[in-house]
Amino acid sequence: MIDLQPPARQDMPADRQAAWRAALLTEMTASRRLPVRRLAFGGLAATALVGGVAAALVAVPDGGQDAGPVQVVPMSATQILDRAAEAAGKVAEPRPDQYVHTESEARGDYLPGGLVREQTWYSVNGSRIGLKIEAGERFWRCEAVQRPVPSKTPADCKNQPFYRRDLPNDAKTMRDWLYRSSAVKYVPADVRAYGQAQEVLRSSRLTPAAQAAMFKAIGTLPGVKVVRSTRQHIVVGQTWLGLRAELLFEPRTFRLIGGRSVADNDRSFQPEGSKEFQETLLRGGKKRYGADRKEGTVATSWTIISQRVVDAIPPAYLKDGS
Repeated sequence: MIDLQPPARQDMPADRQAAWRAALLTEMTASRRLPVRRLAFGGLAATALVGGVAAALVAVPDGGQDAGPVQVVPMSATQILDRAAEAAGKVAEPRPDQYVHTESEARGDYLPGGLVREQTWYSVNGSRIGLKIEAGERFWRCEAVQRPVPSKTPADCKNQPFYRRDLPNDAKTMRDWLYRSSAVKYVPADVRAYGQAQEVLRSSRLTPAAQAAMFKAIGTLPGVKVVRSTRQHIVVGQTWLGLRAELLFEPRTFRLIGGRSVADNDRSFQPEGSKEFQETLLRGGKKRYGADRKEGTVATSWTIISQRVVDAIPPAYLKDGS
């Protein structure tokens, strides 16, 4: 089996997709300057700004990204995203006839009960039927439409390829694509580009070259910086109007493992083009998106629990009543 770089799930109902898009655009803040504190990491202490820093101390294996002893080094957001790009570019692509099996979870007020866990089996090239299990219910994936699993496999299911092969493979072209591809209005271009990147990484899978280009492009976007580094996560984010949009990476491998939106009062990032949007917020009685949340509150999150390539959907999941 091949371990994959894990972006996120590919299909969502239209209403949930719209809600998630709104949540993503909500996650753009600029965190308030906080007092300097002592931060312990991997047995070494260092000084860092809590809540948004130019660089963070990151544990990097001495012999590379795979194993062995680690050294703690300061890294900027650009360096972290370059490492993520390097890791993504080394991931082997699955065969066209295989499936990618993903276990994931999403949290947020827009979800029933605030939490949804799911398993998916998606065809790499789209030629085979897909299956999703969510909250104990099974659904065929048929052109992004969910159908309950009956006793007989539907014969008319067609799907787009699991991997998006229509995106640029170099950072400059990818950056240009991020700026022009979002249809969201009244949001500053720099915020819109970052939001588009986060949505694509969550809602689709990219080829290794395209994902590497995506990470490198994100590293060039204004307002993107290291938020923190812990034993579990390296966090990179862009903050705007009270919410910070985060991407979470695994410290040793620099694999993308999830994302969050977090209430944040920092206003150091002030992109051009936001006047009309902020006026709309003011008419609604708010000065910023995160105004009704305590700083540090996680508003939404998504996490890839595991992801691997398999040859087939387990027969037990294809039987009615199983």
